[in-house]
Amino acid sequence: MLHREFPASVTQETICAYFWAGVAVGVLPFQSSKDWAFSVIEQLDAPPIEVIEVATANDRNGALDALQASAHGADQQVAGRLLLADLHSQLKGSDISALEATRAAMRVAQTTGLPDHVYYDFDGLDDELQLAVNGTYGTPVEIAADILKTLAEHAGAT
Repeated sequence: MLHREFPASVTQETICAYFWAGVAVGVLPFQSSKDWAFSVIEQLDAPPIEVIEVATANDRNGALDALQASAHGADQQVAGRLLLADLHSQLKGSDISALEATRAAMRVAQTTGLPDHVYYDFDGLDDELQLAVNGTYGTPVEIAADILKTLAEHAGAT
């Protein structure tokens, strides 16, 4: 599995926070963190021990522990916005449903300490989607478009 490219301004600690939060809330498979760690090891003559621990983790919990230990000093909000960008791509590519996107976005917002209004934006969209599915308010297609717009808006603040 290929991992995403990160802006040059994003620190290794923030990348670890991105993977930790993504794996913890179910947005990313834990193998993606291992793939990233192996790519870092291949690039450096003396990779940090924390990255080696992520690469050699035997299971999801081991990877989460190593990522959490490596994420001290991370910009959690940048990690959260990167994950929202991933959710945007997944929803736009029809890899996840609008319902999965809103629920995952709420978990990302809580886990990464994004401002409260980000969580409540997605909570409101989740409510609207439920109403649309029941034929009470709008259509699911209209709400899905609003979800994409909101994901892009909140991801774009990185």
